[in-house]
Parts: sequence; C-alpha cells; structure tokens
Amino acid sequence: MTHLTELGALYRRDADSVLGMRVAHAHTNMHAIAHGGLLATLADSALGFTIAQQAQVSVVTVQMSVEYLNAVKPGDWLEAHVRIDKQGKRLIYANCLLLVEGRSMLKANAVFAVRAAPTPASDG
Repeated sequence: MTHLTELGALYRRDADSVLGMRVAHAHTNMHAIAHGGLLATLADSALGFTIAQQAQVSVVTVQMSVEYLNAVKPGDWLEAHVRIDKQGKRLIYANCLLLVEGRSMLKANAVFAVRAAPTPASDG
C-alpha cells in the first residue's frame, strides 16, 4: 500500500504494477461523481510511479492529455493500468487507463522527462 495524502490509500499489485483505490464521497464533485481533477491526478501519479519503478529512472511530467470516458461513482474500485510506449534517454512516452470492473473510465497519454537523481522517483 502506498499513501498519498491527497488521494488517500493506493494499493499496488506487484505482478502487473496496477495501482488501485476505493473512490470515496470526499473525492466527488457537485454532481456526486469523482472529480475530474482526482482522476487526472491518479493517472499522473500512476504513470510517474510506474515509469520510475519499471525504467529505474527519475521523471517529471512534461505533457499529459486526458479523455474522460465514463463517470466514476463513490464506492467504485478504480484501477490505474500503465503501459510504457517508448523509452528514450531523455523522454518516456506512456499511457494510462483508469478502469472500474474492466470498463474504461479515463484514458491518459503522457510524456515524461528523465531527470538526474540519486534514486528513481517521480513528481506524482
């Protein structure tokens, strides 16, 4: 389990680097669905964390585009699935799908810059 104050508890499956969280009422907007900013933050954090772990480098987000596909509701178990598309010396391209019960809720494409640092880390 990883804990980020802003998101709450995040759970990780080591086998496939999936990060998950239970969406709470505190994560919702005035429409009683998960706030888009929360979903984008989870995607960015999952991307950075997974890239740092898999590529063993420190990274910062350079660009991220987000497509909101479906509403996420309180009580939903939300999983972030990350795939690295291309890794270069200076830039890493990756994407993230946020899923609820196998259904796509958000799609994010991102570019991360590799930074010199003593240990692998991300800004997410």
